[in-house]
Amino acid sequence: MLTQFFGHYNEISYQDVLTPFSNEYNLMLLFSFLLAVVIFVIGSINNPKQNEKTLRIIVFTIIALEVSRQIWAISMGNYLWSEMLPLHLCGIQIFLMPLMLKTKSPLLKNFVYLTAFPGAMAALLFNETVFYKYPIFHFQSIQTFVIHTLIMIVPIFMMVYEGFRPKLKYILPSTLLLALIAVFDGVVNVITNGNYLFIASAPADTPIAWIANVTGWPGYIPIMIVLVVVIWLILVIPFTIMEKFNAPLRTSSYKFRKQRR
Repeated sequence: MLTQFFGHYNEISYQDVLTPFSNEYNLMLLFSFLLAVVIFVIGSINNPKQNEKTLRIIVFTIIALEVSRQIWAISMGNYLWSEMLPLHLCGIQIFLMPLMLKTKSPLLKNFVYLTAFPGAMAALLFNETVFYKYPIFHFQSIQTFVIHTLIMIVPIFMMVYEGFRPKLKYILPSTLLLALIAVFDGVVNVITNGNYLFIASAPADTPIAWIANVTGWPGYIPIMIVLVVVIWLILVIPFTIMEKFNAPLRTSSYKFRKQRR
């Protein structure tokens, strides 16, 4: 039983593996949704100080889940450097999120929002890590869905309960930071024969693969870059519009109160 639960797909030919939007896969998505609901209900009950602690607990849990995955991979005795390193958009959050909480850097908060939220959502919907490899009741399947759900929750939790709002001015520095990470991942891909950030090839059954089927490699990479920037703008511009719309209202309210005095 434990061998089946902790085994690797290279060593065990699993039956009833997760496939895109199968009943089992949809059940995992439902579990992720319910987990998010529970966390946000807890946030609605807590006071601001408690929510600050809750956010730290979520980040600590993300790190613990990734550490457990690394221990699992090492314990198999054949660590796959090409796929186990935390170098995808979601994997790097174990470094970014603690640093963000420690420094409270606006750039890191924006970068985490721009990478963690869409990255984790994409990983939940199009999960190359478990597709055709693992069944629903497997360590890697459960770990994958829980950690990506928590990663997606962090920036939304900051927005709902800590007043964080993304800023348009951080799009460019975030793009440059992502480019630096991509260069680093590209070097690691060459050394390990890996595919971190999906630079070397497009993951199957994902929108990236649909694009790659038309453009081939490396044609899909510049399209990916443009697509990322467009998604980031979509994630930020509504807040910029709301901020500009609300600013005159706040100013008018202040003038009205001042005149009444």
